[in-house]
Amino acid sequence: MRSEWAYYDSLIPPEACQAIIDDAVQRDTAAGTVGLEGTEVNPDIRDSEVIFLERRDPSFFHVFQMIDYCVGEANDEWFGVDYSPEGARSLQFTIYRADTDRGGHYYHAHQDTLLVSGDRPTQRKLSVTVQLSDPDDYEGGDLLMHQVSAYPPADVIRRRGTVLVFPSLVMHEVTRVTRGIRYSLVGWYLGPGWR
Repeated sequence: MRSEWAYYDSLIPPEACQAIIDDAVQRDTAAGTVGLEGTEVNPDIRDSEVIFLERRDPSFFHVFQMIDYCVGEANDEWFGVDYSPEGARSLQFTIYRADTDRGGHYYHAHQDTLLVSGDRPTQRKLSVTVQLSDPDDYEGGDLLMHQVSAYPPADVIRRRGTVLVFPSLVMHEVTRVTRGIRYSLVGWYLGPGWR
């Protein structure tokens, strides 16, 4: 692995980002979950709303294609991990609101996978996030990486339409949103266990 992250600056046009938001917010939300099984709601770690967008949904086919391309190129150029080219099964449309009972949504520092997988035949190998909101529409909600040798430029990864790819072992967080709403897409690309 030659890098801990790669990004594609403002790759998805603003009108396409808005179309994704407009479509997704019409759907039912659920509380964001944590844990390896992804079933535990724990607001001490994460407080957000999510909607899963399925690969088979024709409304999002072009989004999956674009993200698949970015992940493949980033992996070829920077990461070199063994992952399935079938791509993410779904994308998590995530909503971080400022106006909540707990004082604004957040997701404290976490990894998207662990080095040891136990009995799991596959693990998350590469994570991807797409910034959908205009950065002027909210405050806080910064995507931060921890324990990396260099940090991605904060102003770039906050730009609307920017795609960020990184190995799922990298520790990261989303700080509390203090004004407005931050919308993003998150996906995970699976592969055999880390070795």
